[in-house]
Amino acid sequence: MIKMNWLNAFIIANLIGIGSNLDNTSVGIAYGIQKIKFPHRINMVINLLGACTALLGAYMGEVISHYTSLNTAQFVSCAVLCGIGSFTLYSAYLHPLIYKRTSKVELHRPGIKQGVLLGIGLSFTNVASGFSATIANSATLWTTVISIAAWGYIMIFLGNIIGIGIVSKLFGKYSSLAAGFLLIGVGVHQIM
Repeated sequence: MIKMNWLNAFIIANLIGIGSNLDNTSVGIAYGIQKIKFPHRINMVINLLGACTALLGAYMGEVISHYTSLNTAQFVSCAVLCGIGSFTLYSAYLHPLIYKRTSKVELHRPGIKQGVLLGIGLSFTNVASGFSATIANSATLWTTVISIAAWGYIMIFLGNIIGIGIVSKLFGKYSSLAAGFLLIGVGVHQIM
């Protein structure tokens, strides 16, 4: 197997961490728009769950990488990341257009129960992102897990700051678009 240099692995791990967690920014923005300061302890709960799911995915990818060729692993990684990116784009833009359903949700300051539910909901992409990063040997298991968990925390925090500020209307509207294309870009990079 060809080992990637540490800088390339670091960049890939961070891009995957950012791409996996841009939806976290939307959560922070949603609370910030309502002038609700997102509690740090709830953010930690959410991203502890995110780290656990990323670890699960990264471990599965690392184990499977021992039984597949590098080209097969890179193709699988590309397919998984492009699939996540495409699903992100579909769920944010096409699904609402097709079904024309909108509803207004009123948010309150999140507690531990809401933190666990948000953590579970935001962690689904972490399994696939962790898997795709390690199966193609783009990054090590722990680099991937730490990157996904750290960026998850940072993105909720930044989203909350942005949401409380004026910039939220512009970034909040396009965060899913950016996340989808970022994950697809990282996926395509895996096979280059």
